[in-house]
Amino acid sequence: MNPFAYYARRVRTLVGRMRVRGYGLLPSVLLVLPRITLVRGYRHVARRVNRTLFDAVNLQRLRHIADAFDGDRFYVIVMPGTLHFLLPCLALLPDGLRVVLLFNGAAAWERRLVAQRCRAFRSCSLATLPATSLVHGDVITLLLESNTASFGLLDHDCYVFDPRIFASLSTGPKDCLTAIYGGISANTGFPYPETYLMFLHAAVLRETMARYHVDARICHDVPEPLRPLLQRIGLGDGVFVKDYGTFFDTLHLLLALAVVDGYACRFLQQFDKEAISHVGGTSWKTAETKELVDCYVDWCFLDLDGGAELRRRYRHRTRPFRSATQVRAAIPMTPEAFARVAWIDTLVARLARARAARIAAAR
Repeated sequence: MNPFAYYARRVRTLVGRMRVRGYGLLPSVLLVLPRITLVRGYRHVARRVNRTLFDAVNLQRLRHIADAFDGDRFYVIVMPGTLHFLLPCLALLPDGLRVVLLFNGAAAWERRLVAQRCRAFRSCSLATLPATSLVHGDVITLLLESNTASFGLLDHDCYVFDPRIFASLSTGPKDCLTAIYGGISANTGFPYPETYLMFLHAAVLRETMARYHVDARICHDVPEPLRPLLQRIGLGDGVFVKDYGTFFDTLHLLLALAVVDGYACRFLQQFDKEAISHVGGTSWKTAETKELVDCYVDWCFLDLDGGAELRRRYRHRTRPFRSATQVRAAIPMTPEAFARVAWIDTLVARLARARAARIAAAR
């Protein structure tokens, strides 16, 4: 594909989304788009700088937190601009679950608000350059390096309605990881986890990291000595864990090598689709270029929270709309958009009922 044609089409798409979101043509092209480009460039450079400057500091902080726990624990990574998704996630967690909130680039006011509303959870702030976050693979690598005991990871926009799930996630001696759901490559039969709720067998994965000198980060170029090992399970030479992939995504290379060594990814089978819901894509999309459906999702969760501070602080995420109803009226209702809107409406209604039940039980 011609690079110029590709980027020209990308620019047209982004400007078109900004126009729908209430930005004029000239401000979109001359102000917003250059700012977005600069921010993305800065964050891209910051990935390596954050890793180089702050890995040792963050490793020490995470070890301090890990040493305070005895037994299983779950980590929730708190990204900037996600509190309206995070708070209902935390509200569903069962009493007694050991939880650590990892603030990954969250603003000071976000950390303050979470501390006010969620006093029962421990927390740890990861060191980064201003206005940046560590990439997911870096955080998982640091967690594996700092935890000798196995641990879970829960996405901030994952909602667990059946608390029995947490007790079912513990890994067996031949599991490298347990996940609520997973996918299977049609090309290779390789099973891979959905990462929004999983439990990592730290001892197995730490041993794999040490043996093969790999980690949980994205890998575009597999070291030559590891390629024959991956070929044993049908990977390599342009074949990746996901059939549509062009690289080894977060955790994938590490899991593949654990499978080579005889370990397995285990998926829970006894829970139906009503037990858990995951929104997805809520922490990385640029606010000004989000599609209308994504803006609708933001408004629905802001309405669910009902807090004036969150609405004020996150106002830029929902411009120019004043309500979820207004956004919904502007969405072209294709079958895909209608299905997404209906699913979000159902999820938010379930979360509202769960909150009402908790309030009634506390009285």
